[in-house]
Amino acid sequence: GRTESSTDIVNPATGSVVATAPVSSQADVDAAYGAAETAFAEWGRTTPSERQQALLKIADAIEEHADELIALESENTGKIQALTASEEIPPMVDQLRFFAGAARVLEGKAAGEYMKGHTSWIRREPIGVVGQVTPWNYPLQMAAWKVLPAIAAGNTIVLKPAEITPLTSVLFAEAFTEAGAPAGVVNVVTGTGPVAGAHLVGHPDVSMVSFTGSTGVGRRVMSVASETGKRVHLELGGKAPFVVFDDADLDAAIQGAVAGSLINSGQDC
Repeated sequence: GRTESSTDIVNPATGSVVATAPVSSQADVDAAYGAAETAFAEWGRTTPSERQQALLKIADAIEEHADELIALESENTGKIQALTASEEIPPMVDQLRFFAGAARVLEGKAAGEYMKGHTSWIRREPIGVVGQVTPWNYPLQMAAWKVLPAIAAGNTIVLKPAEITPLTSVLFAEAFTEAGAPAGVVNVVTGTGPVAGAHLVGHPDVSMVSFTGSTGVGRRVMSVASETGKRVHLELGGKAPFVVFDDADLDAAIQGAVAGSLINSGQDC
């Protein structure tokens, strides 16, 4: 069920309500962007070393909360705990430590002398506030893939998970706070696509938007973002065709088709 201010979060494996979540409004998105803008003034000027240390602490916090995150992800998505434990949490922790290292090796390129008496080069700087929308099939890992490189480079985030799978994204953001990241670096809003999502990607104060989901909505995101000249990152589509040629090993093809369509409780692209 859903009211104007909250929605029930259901475990699709059992049909039972496991939590309620706020339905974020446009005002909530505005407040999150305000917090992200304020935080960017500080976070965008941190040294690579400071960002590295924060990400390493967050990796430790995620490891400490691994059991809680696995149970919550399984409960919210209906997927198998064992697969989440083996295929999602360890790579996510590794990605945290990877981007902690990557924060220290951002480089520009020498670009040659294009005007007499001047030197040209590329300087890497954070973009600013990034609005991000994630899908329902890998809520925690998708949040990590979007958030980690962006904050490693010095940006701040407003993240909107799919309204039916917000639980681990909220816990993920709390891990940042626990690890000592400044308030406002990672913000989560839990509303619907037509209200919170549309306002998030069209907001005048955001410098970039990133969306993973359907092709139709992705085109709409690109269109809305173009009105204010935002940078856009899209990952679109869903199930792909599975082509089996005449000379294929049919047993291997069958195994591949089953794994490709049904792994992760079928919640896979």
